[in-house]
Amino acid sequence: MLKRFLPQQNDFFQLFQKTADILVDSTLQFHAMLHDLAHQQKYVDSIAKNEEEADSLAHTSFMLLHKTFITPFDRHDIHNLTSQLDDILDLVNRCAQRFPYYELKKVPHEMIQLAEISKQASMLLKQAIYQLHSLKKSQDIFNVCEQIDKMESEAHRVVLAGERVLFKEEQDFKEFFKLKEIYAQTKLVINRCQDVGNIIKGIILEYS
Repeated sequence: MLKRFLPQQNDFFQLFQKTADILVDSTLQFHAMLHDLAHQQKYVDSIAKNEEEADSLAHTSFMLLHKTFITPFDRHDIHNLTSQLDDILDLVNRCAQRFPYYELKKVPHEMIQLAEISKQASMLLKQAIYQLHSLKKSQDIFNVCEQIDKMESEAHRVVLAGERVLFKEEQDFKEFFKLKEIYAQTKLVINRCQDVGNIIKGIILEYS
């Protein structure tokens, strides 16, 4: 158990967990927004606040890393994990901001499916991060990360299906590119969740 050997470094794990909490809240709100586009601005504003809070947590983590001589695990992994988590929040925020900017009033069913997958991926990622302080259940953490991999594969299938519908049915040229862009950005959120899962798997393999 990493924390048993370095109990003074719990701050890193707490920062990871707080960021994971914010990520889940943001993907939940993004998913809810797609079912309530008439009131999209309130979700956009809330997600933007989450992104600002995540930036602050990332800054705190980087400062702590700079000041800490002995870290719970490799410094590069801590930096990479912090950066990638912050990047996911930034992606969710940018994707949400596109809705009022593009004046979207409706979305395809496949886009709602993709938002659901992003929500599930973030919840799995949170589960893995909350267990990262202890390697007693390293196989459980690894299994959770493998589930995120499956989510990414499912997301790829949904995007292809959604884009196929756009090519066949969407006659408005501008609307086509708006939706295609949001498909790409939402899929990228899931890709980044997978990237963080891979970082966690690497940490497990090194320390377990």
